[in-house]
Amino acid sequence: MADSHFVPIVGDGAIANGGTADGRAIPVLVVDCENHKAVLNLVQLHVSSPPGDVTCTWGINKKHAFLLFSFSKPSELSFGVKFDLQNQANLADGIVQSQGVYLQPSVFGAKVAEGLDNPKVLIEVAPRTKLPDWDDRLIKAIALKMRKYGMSRRQAKEAAKDYLQRTREVWAFRMGDAPVDFANLSDQ
Repeated sequence: MADSHFVPIVGDGAIANGGTADGRAIPVLVVDCENHKAVLNLVQLHVSSPPGDVTCTWGINKKHAFLLFSFSKPSELSFGVKFDLQNQANLADGIVQSQGVYLQPSVFGAKVAEGLDNPKVLIEVAPRTKLPDWDDRLIKAIALKMRKYGMSRRQAKEAAKDYLQRTREVWAFRMGDAPVDFANLSDQ
């Protein structure tokens, strides 16, 4: 697949609210649509249209994870986004864990906070799209980065597993899941 098929990710973040996705934090990809006007048009079309139909497919190699979108409604369009596993493994895994992603064209805000009230599209990324060896590949990519900081192979693998577990705890948090201090309940 040619690089021109991929819309560049120029920023990211997450949005969580109690009324969407059971309160889960959903990753937001701020994408540069300068050379992908059809993606910008698709997002604008979603503002005044009923929910569309999209099929999502994950791909992965040693360096990158790929999320491919194939829209059939409100208009037909296929494109993808590419994640550098050395630097964006948590972001890609956040999409898998949250089972969704927002696409926000950078013209509607270069940062997520700038585009909160601007057009974006929420896409469901069904659990069945997760690759069977997803966790193993992420751990390898994360461990490789940790090896660059001087860890042994074994240390890096254990640290990568721990990192993945901890980031998944963050992605599992839901709005309304406020921590409760059980030791001080009588003081409240």
